[in-house]
Amino acid sequence: MKIVHTSDWHIGRRWKGIQRLDELEAVLDHLAAFIQEQSIDLVLHTGDVFESRNPPAEAEQLVNRFLVRVGRSGARMIVIAGNHDDPLRLDARSLLTELVNVQIIGRPRPAFRGGTRIVETRCGETAVVAALPFASPGAWVSALDLAGEEASARRQYALMFERAVQDLCGAFLPDAVNILMAHTHLEGALFGESERRVHIGDDWAASPESLPSTASYIALGHIHRPQQIEGPVPPAYYAGSLLQMDFGEAGEEKTFVVVTTSPSKPGKRAKVEIEHVPYEGGLPLVDLRVSLAELEKTANRYRKGWLRVTVPLTQRDPDLNRKVRELLPNALVVRAELPEVEEPPDIRLETGVPPVKHYASYHLRTHEEAAPLAVLDTFQDLYDQAFGED
Repeated sequence: MKIVHTSDWHIGRRWKGIQRLDELEAVLDHLAAFIQEQSIDLVLHTGDVFESRNPPAEAEQLVNRFLVRVGRSGARMIVIAGNHDDPLRLDARSLLTELVNVQIIGRPRPAFRGGTRIVETRCGETAVVAALPFASPGAWVSALDLAGEEASARRQYALMFERAVQDLCGAFLPDAVNILMAHTHLEGALFGESERRVHIGDDWAASPESLPSTASYIALGHIHRPQQIEGPVPPAYYAGSLLQMDFGEAGEEKTFVVVTTSPSKPGKRAKVEIEHVPYEGGLPLVDLRVSLAELEKTANRYRKGWLRVTVPLTQRDPDLNRKVRELLPNALVVRAELPEVEEPPDIRLETGVPPVKHYASYHLRTHEEAAPLAVLDTFQDLYDQAFGED
């Protein structure tokens, strides 16, 4: 059985004033073509299809075209909701997508209510997929727990995740390819720079020890950096995001996972082959540090991709943005790098000190040297005259 694992598309995300729909369309076209050409049996999407619960119509149209194309190719597909998706809307969408062999699971549910799906693939082998969409802390931890001891609430969340996995994976079959897919944060996973930490943090992490040893493959979503979860478990991977999401991910290769396996035999685990295939069609994000003089000579090199340009300067240039963007229209961020200026000493005076000492402190901060005695005497004379003192 040949499986493709993809995740975290965030279709409809507006970033630096752009939606990048053209790039997303190109990447999804490449992914769909790969699924068709390689006769993929099963496609797994582990959540965050959309950027928001109410995506723009163009984003929904792009996703619908992909689902229809993949479903008609002969592949079977299962999609679960991520924390950015609206689970109810995805469940409603599934009523139509099942007509093209795409099953969508929006809300977490027990195995006997459809949380675990049996899929007959075109290669003649059966897949049993335990599907666990994103569950917010509020879904599994009561308000009383949340308001009480914080560590206890975190343990309760991890325990509920473990129980859900046990229930879903209890429906695994000995003569099938058994798969767990989940949208969650596992302890030890490495964050990408684009994650929203309000949704991802050690506070609400599940334990890798809760992952089932009986699975052939574990497909994970929620973390944007592609990576394997280490530990005594079957192969467990975060597929990562579709595009480089922010300049913190500049240079990071984005890939989908291709899994080749077969049902286990009695007393022997089936061999699992893992391949990471780079997405094609997305523009790279480039973090560039270059002087204006050098940029004028080499601008043609950098006109592909989205740029964050840092320009070293000896003094401020209020026209820097215009100069850079005339050379590089694809520069989304322009930053000036100025020489470090040593901060003057912070002199704090006690209340009730004579005004002349306040002036001495001001002179030192402003001129970076102590005031001459003649200047201080003049200040004192002027102060005395202003207040009518002898």
